[in-house]
Amino acid sequence: MALALGISRSTLVRIERGDISPKADIIKKLSILSGKNISYFYHTKDRHIEKIQNILIEKNVSNDILSLLIKQIEEELISDSL
Repeated sequence: MALALGISRSTLVRIERGDISPKADIIKKLSILSGKNISYFYHTKDRHIEKIQNILIEKNVSNDILSLLIKQIEEELISDSL
């Protein structure tokens, strides 16, 4: 799996343990390889994020921008729920 993702085995183990968060490009590859929607790999259940992710992917938005937008949306959702 690590080879297919283009990362080292140790990095994959750290992701699996939750020590680090994978970058958007790795999540996209995980989504393709596993057949799961990208939103499965994020710690939110908000259906709007999934819709936004799909739009951004369709528009070919860079992974860095996608990661920043997702993080910002998640932070806003968390602060709204407190």
